[in-house]
Amino acid sequence: MNTDLVFEGGGVKAISYVGVLKALEEKNYKILRCAGTSAGAIISALIVAGYNSKELKDIVYNTDFKLFNKNTMVGNIPIIGGFISLLVNNGKYDGSVIEQWMDTLLKKKGITKFKDVIVNGKSILKVIVADITKRKMIILPDDLPEYGLDPLEFSIARAVRMSCSIPFYFTPAKLEYSNSISYIVDGGLLSNFPIWIFDSDNTNYPTIGIKIKDLDSYTSQGKTGILCFLKDVIDAPINVDPENFVRNKDKLRILIIDYGAKIKASDFRKIDKYIDPLIKNGYDQTLSFLKVRCRLNS
Repeated sequence: MNTDLVFEGGGVKAISYVGVLKALEEKNYKILRCAGTSAGAIISALIVAGYNSKELKDIVYNTDFKLFNKNTMVGNIPIIGGFISLLVNNGKYDGSVIEQWMDTLLKKKGITKFKDVIVNGKSILKVIVADITKRKMIILPDDLPEYGLDPLEFSIARAVRMSCSIPFYFTPAKLEYSNSISYIVDGGLLSNFPIWIFDSDNTNYPTIGIKIKDLDSYTSQGKTGILCFLKDVIDAPINVDPENFVRNKDKLRILIIDYGAKIKASDFRKIDKYIDPLIKNGYDQTLSFLKVRCRLNS
């Protein structure tokens, strides 16, 4: 069965998406297009590049996720480095690491720019980012002509890095055009789950949206200290409540991965022990979701 996939952000918990893809492969789903925000942009780009679930699982196991906590130059200053980086660079960790990592993975499949993923004149990959300078959501590569940029020549790795720039956590990306610069951050700030993105094409096959149910915020638990408040500010754009943006008619095409373990989206340093449970959980819940869909459509 043909399908388009739309992936929500979710930080390290998006490792569950590897299990989702495995289940879809086993049920003979053919994925034609993908769209995503933040971590959802990562999985979308890798699927469109041609990675299967087994290859993605190998990537997860062979990635040192601590590399995503690489300090900026000023961030290396003992004790106060992180705070100084926030003041100077508008982010604690160096976001360029994501771009370098993605570029390496995409090049292994011969994919570097959006021109490499054009089918029938349109990109089969859509990446959502937030332009805080112009205060607008951008769909890459579609909206790049508005900046005078060639969408075909734009780097996919850079687009993904832009979408993953969690405010204050990673340094923001800069989009340079003409004589101007826009600061770009995590697409989840404006649209974390663009389930609507392929609707205007009137295809005769379904879009399936996959999102992650996150833990309650610290402040909802009564933890209102400055560190808890800052963590909620960081996590909010990548863990938006689905009820805020999902129409009733969309709920039948949305798979919500509910993972109860106490791991936050930005817990890069302690993800290793959760890899297997996350993948298995994504796999199991996808099979259950597909079974329900099959029953409703019969």
